[in-house]
Amino acid sequence: MSQEQLEVNYDQFYLTPVKERIKIFNKISAENRAFLVKTHAERWLTGNRSRLTHEQSSAVEEMIHSISPEWYKTRHDFSEEINRETEVLINKVEAVLSREDVLQLATNRAKHIPIPRN
Repeated sequence: MSQEQLEVNYDQFYLTPVKERIKIFNKISAENRAFLVKTHAERWLTGNRSRLTHEQSSAVEEMIHSISPEWYKTRHDFSEEINRETEVLINKVEAVLSREDVLQLATNRAKHIPIPRN
């Protein structure tokens, strides 16, 4: 994209209505996409860790660790190599979390999560 590429922070993105989020996500860089997804997953895990089992927490931590701009370099399609790796992670997370947890953890339709307070 051009040098004028849009960049958004977590709060700007997740406080925007869902329809607009999807448009924004399609316009931002792979690095910005990965940042938003990773930040959201980290906040989600922090806010939900106390109710998760060790297996659930571990699956989410593994997913967080794997999130990278490479996931988003080819628009929304993953390369074959990344697709195999992410498919395993996605299946693992989906197997251990409820559908609602997966939707709140890993979609642009998720609710905004404020910075966790200690």
